[in-house]
This record gives sequence, structure tokens and C-alpha cells, in this order.
Amino acid sequence: MAAPAYDPQPDAPEHWTEESFLQLPDDRRRIELVDGGLLVSPSPGSPHQKLSSRLWYLFERARGDDLDVFEAVNVRLGPDRILIPDLAVVDAGPGIDPDVVVWEARHVRLVVEIDGANRRRTEDQVKPALYAAAGIGHLLRIDLTAAGPDATGYTLHDGRWVETARARPGEELVLDAPVPLTANLSALLAARRLPG
Repeated sequence: MAAPAYDPQPDAPEHWTEESFLQLPDDRRRIELVDGGLLVSPSPGSPHQKLSSRLWYLFERARGDDLDVFEAVNVRLGPDRILIPDLAVVDAGPGIDPDVVVWEARHVRLVVEIDGANRRRTEDQVKPALYAAAGIGHLLRIDLTAAGPDATGYTLHDGRWVETARARPGEELVLDAPVPLTANLSALLAARRLPG
């Protein structure tokens, strides 16, 4: 991810608030708010987008009626903290606003972060700690390596991430919660088409 600096307009505030953040134009860059500063990165490359879309499809097919799955949505982790995970599994049903712009962390069950070389540093150091502090229960991190996707699933226990799933390139990833999922991410990325 790029350095936390962005000046989208000459009169940009020194300290970004959620209100000023939500007034930014949708210009296809991924802009996230962390404690008054912005983290900015360009749209991810094709392998990242392909894997994200295909994972969305698998999660969508496997989810229960009480959950929904979105790509690249705003998740509020606290005051002036809005991150955009690659995928989010969220609560669905009565009491959930169908037109929500920013999801509250309490309604987010799983976040997926797909790391490429240009994003790895921020993803590794900042985002997992912020997700844990907000109480999000599950995290799936995928590192796009030359050998293929390398994935690790975590569950939050007593405020700490505990590894609950692991799949090196070419191996099958098995997740139990919040959505059961079994997939070979290398094959998923390499496939010309998804099955049925």
C-alpha cells in the first residue's frame, strides 16, 4: 500500500475525519482512513482482482441466509478508522440497512485481505491489529507469491489472532467459520472458468 498521504484537493484537511473522508470522490483508488490520515493505493492488479472475485463467488454460494458477502466495502473499526478489506462477510437480514455505506465492525464476521508485493507492508503491520481491536472474529490473509496464493486463516481469541487454517500454494484451504469453504486457491486462480 502506498504511503499515508493524499491531497485530492487544494483545501484538503490536515486531519481527516469520517465526514471529510466520506465526501471524497469515487476515483477507483482504494482510500482508507486511519486516525486522521489516509492510506491510498491504486486498484489492484489482475491476479488480485481475479482471486477476489472468485472467492466472492465461492463465499456467496456457501453462505447462510443470515450472512452476505461483499467486495471492497467500507468497514468502520472505530472513530476515524475506516478500512476496505478485499472481501467482507457481514450480517444480513432484519435490522440491517440494505443501503449501508459504512459497515459497523460488530456486523462483520470475516475480512479477507489479499496481499501483493506493493501492499504487503501495510497489510502485515497495520490492518490485522486494527481488525482485532475492533473485535472482528475472523481474518483470512492471502499472499500472492510467485508459487501461487499462500493463505492463512485466523480466529480472534482474547483479542489475539490464532491461526486456524493454512494452505500453501497448491494446497487446499479449509475454513469452518463463519462460512464453510474448501478451495484450492492456486487452481481457482488458474481456472479459465468457475464450475456451474
